[in-house]
Amino acid sequence: MLAEDFNLPKQTHDIFAVMARGNFISSNGTRDGMNRLYDIINNPENFDRLQAYFNVIRYNIERGNNYFYFSKLHEPNGELEKKLERFERYIDIIDLFASMDNKITIGSRFRPSEIAEECNANVRLKQKLQKIPLYRSETLHNKVREICEMMSRDSYLELEDEKTESYKVLDSYTYLLDMINAIAIYDDAGSDDAQGLIYN
Repeated sequence: MLAEDFNLPKQTHDIFAVMARGNFISSNGTRDGMNRLYDIINNPENFDRLQAYFNVIRYNIERGNNYFYFSKLHEPNGELEKKLERFERYIDIIDLFASMDNKITIGSRFRPSEIAEECNANVRLKQKLQKIPLYRSETLHNKVREICEMMSRDSYLELEDEKTESYKVLDSYTYLLDMINAIAIYDDAGSDDAQGLIYN
């Protein structure tokens, strides 16, 4: 069956290119015409056609609160475990963001330097930032930069201005919050310091 048989929108390839990488299409994203792609998927006629087409190639379009993403039909357990590991690294980041005076929420705009300055002035926030496991960062500012770059790659943030390093929080951030809220940290009965992740 050909793509033409589904009467698909001309942006179907662009939609696939974004979501097949594991990224989100958010309504408040502006780079690379993200909000336009959202509107195209959100059109009920387009959604049904796209869903039918992507199901043929074993993808399912999932709808969140003002965002879309792919899930795989009959996803292997190994893939689910990788997703859990990826979300585990975000627990401390979300905790940091939620503990700041100017809490970071959907649509918030901020610069890494602002977060680093607040962490530097608040011992509790500084400790939270320092315990986040990242690789190259030696200063607080660079560590926040690395966090923002990672979240931008994962399509939870969007870099709005490279010169000022200004980021915007995308609607897909809700997915991250929902996933982390669905994860329970439990102590393994066989070990005092062993921890794991489970879905509620």
